[in-house]
Amino acid sequence: MWSSSSSSLLSSATTTTTTRTKSKTTSVLVPQKRGRRRRRPFVHVVENKNRIAFTKLELSENESSTVVVRLRQSDERFEHLRQVLKKTNKGDEFKATILNERLATGRILSYDDDDERSVLIEILSTKEEEAKEEKMVTVSLILAMPRPKVLRRLLSVFAQFGVENVHMFSAEKTERCYFQSEVLTEDVLVREFTRGVEQNALDFKFPNASKCRNLNAVLEALLSSGDEEGRKGREENIAKRVNGKKGANFEWLLRSMRDEEEGEGGEERRRINLLAHPSSASVSVTEALAQEKSAISTNRVEILLAVGPEGGWSEEEVRTFETFDFVNVGLGNRVFTTDVATIALLSSINEYVEYSL
Repeated sequence: MWSSSSSSLLSSATTTTTTRTKSKTTSVLVPQKRGRRRRRPFVHVVENKNRIAFTKLELSENESSTVVVRLRQSDERFEHLRQVLKKTNKGDEFKATILNERLATGRILSYDDDDERSVLIEILSTKEEEAKEEKMVTVSLILAMPRPKVLRRLLSVFAQFGVENVHMFSAEKTERCYFQSEVLTEDVLVREFTRGVEQNALDFKFPNASKCRNLNAVLEALLSSGDEEGRKGREENIAKRVNGKKGANFEWLLRSMRDEEEGEGGEERRRINLLAHPSSASVSVTEALAQEKSAISTNRVEILLAVGPEGGWSEEEVRTFETFDFVNVGLGNRVFTTDVATIALLSSINEYVEYSL
């Protein structure tokens, strides 16, 4: 027999359903559906940042020609200053970034006396800004358009690694509907790139982002050599060149103007082309970079990495990359998702650039 307590527990989890027929009545115990759990109230968490980012439009000059910016209490950066960085006193300094402009230092000038609802910050130049030099090695990415939720996760990663260009295109195994995603809108790109730059702490510019349907047209425009206009002209006219091809439909989604601001007349960059394609001919990223770099006399290098869709490259796409002298690189025998593989490849490139060049 069940005890009364056991019986009461069972009755709370079940209900009795009575079924009547001409001959008899039967009772069946039916599990009772559990109600939905009450959602916990949302608690805002201040995300950690290595630098606090400001836009150029937020800056202004006061009467003494000091560059200042004011943050309101409703701004998450205000909360970050007080709760995470503990910058609550006049004269406290912190690392700042003026997006797509420069690195800087912020100095607290004052908190409003009225319940401290805003803070006035002075923007100072930094030693990093004064000693800023052009990057000797840049990294660009040709990315088969992944699922929108995967791309959203990767956008801040691109900015964290300081990727210069992200060219998204439609591979044979790419769903066409991906290009209609809101992830490709300027608002989302700016928000996610900002998160990456805040974490990066070394770069202040967003990656340039573009989309295109035609892989051949993009490769022809990117890898054309002997251009009398130089690198600057090549990047500026890429849209015109690609859109001259049937069905290409090239579009810049976001430009940080980093190409136009680089010095002209310097030594031309040499490009190293890497294709993420596991095969018997694949080598590690480090080995591929070492082999290619040994044949280059300059330290000014542009690394172009191509990452395919979840289903892999088609045979025709692989032949296309071979035509443009891409070296097959892999990550071993394991099979990774696009986001994990992309992060691992960029990590390998970053490690080689930082410690071997």
